[in-house]
Amino acid sequence: MQQIADAGIVIVDTGSTDGTREFFESRANSYLKYVVDDIIVREGYGAARNHLRALSRQLFPKASWCLYIDADERIQEEDFHTLRFLKDYLIDDYDVIALPRLNRLSKDNDLTKYDFRINPDYQARMTRLNSPLQYVRKLHEQLFGHKAIYAELTNPKIHHFHRSTDQKKRDFIGRLCAKLHAEDEEHGASYPEHHKEAYYREMLKKEGLYG
Repeated sequence: MQQIADAGIVIVDTGSTDGTREFFESRANSYLKYVVDDIIVREGYGAARNHLRALSRQLFPKASWCLYIDADERIQEEDFHTLRFLKDYLIDDYDVIALPRLNRLSKDNDLTKYDFRINPDYQARMTRLNSPLQYVRKLHEQLFGHKAIYAELTNPKIHHFHRSTDQKKRDFIGRLCAKLHAEDEEHGASYPEHHKEAYYREMLKKEGLYG
């Protein structure tokens, strides 16, 4: 990501135990920042996105945009040129860029659950830091207070590898999402249950969040 992140990169670790913390803490510098914070578990995805935008403004005051991707997501190098072009030249009428997300069924990049041209699964991941926009909802976060979203099939793609990760990690995410939906008293009724949410809710009751 150094090829497209002019101001810097911040990694927010929500609780890894595989040596990630030690690896990045030894390499952190003025360009690469490393923060340990389980804010998603405590407050949900909307709050985590708002906190990341605030961190970006604090750590990189010269930055104009904030782009976030999760640990199980990638943007291919072939899309870097388009990403830089949008970052540098998109007109001010837009303060959000939505990227199509391809849900990969294999780590070999050969299969997706849906064709992005039919179901692009747009993700509003790139936002201007001078915009007053906010994310709401603990789960399936939504934007408000923005001007306009630039969403095109030609935008860079997010390649999502959640479905090709191990079952233990997928079960944790399922339990976490069930927990956050149940706790979202303000917005929880505004989005439906996932088709496996009842299953993970029972797993959460029996095994706890971390199993």
